[in-house]
Amino acid sequence: MSISQFFKDVMNKVFAYSNYELVNTVITLFQLRRLRYWAFQEIVSSIGNCGGYLLDLGAGDGSMTRFVIRNGLRHRPVILLDPAINGLKSMGDQYSEIIDKVVGVSEYLPIRRGSICAVYTSFALRQFSNKPMALLEVRRVLRRDGSFIVLEFWRPDNPLTYAILLFYLVFVLPLLVSIVAPREVWDYATMRITVRDIGGISWLRRLIRELIGNIVSYRTYLGIFLLIRAVKT
Repeated sequence: MSISQFFKDVMNKVFAYSNYELVNTVITLFQLRRLRYWAFQEIVSSIGNCGGYLLDLGAGDGSMTRFVIRNGLRHRPVILLDPAINGLKSMGDQYSEIIDKVVGVSEYLPIRRGSICAVYTSFALRQFSNKPMALLEVRRVLRRDGSFIVLEFWRPDNPLTYAILLFYLVFVLPLLVSIVAPREVWDYATMRITVRDIGGISWLRRLIRELIGNIVSYRTYLGIFLLIRAVKT
């Protein structure tokens, strides 16, 4: 089984059986709303006069898009794309007048070149099996001067911070999940794999600059959460 298929199966189980929003709130130490609001501000700043589609890449159950809509972007068409069908199904018909749901992978986007105003991804980029190819696909579908917004937790460059993160993922996170979603402890514990097998934050920034364009906004929180907005050049 490929890594991408493995994570697809894991996420399908997570969306089917757990309270995804509650678990994410707890394991981000109740910082999820703050982080999403930062990302929402970047999305608003990026769309300007562009009246086309937004793309929620690795949308999962659409949590980020629901946050965006509830905070004011109620009339912008959005494509939710994710390989885990259970996540997309959990949206039901909510906001169906502006949302299109697509089952697909980030490395082969079934979207026309230059048709998207902004692409945003929230806590999904770590799981993309081929990150450079995914970013090239993002660049392909973005309009000129379109933005790519990444909200993520990532492997820190600092070795001490990385050691603390691993301790949290191996010992603390399973304990927290066992309290709010005991059936999904093992599935969430696999998050350490996504951090172990990636480069550090500086590596990600270089990759985005090389494959998307200029980074116009960058901020971190607690040394592991990051928010990046890059503009296609």
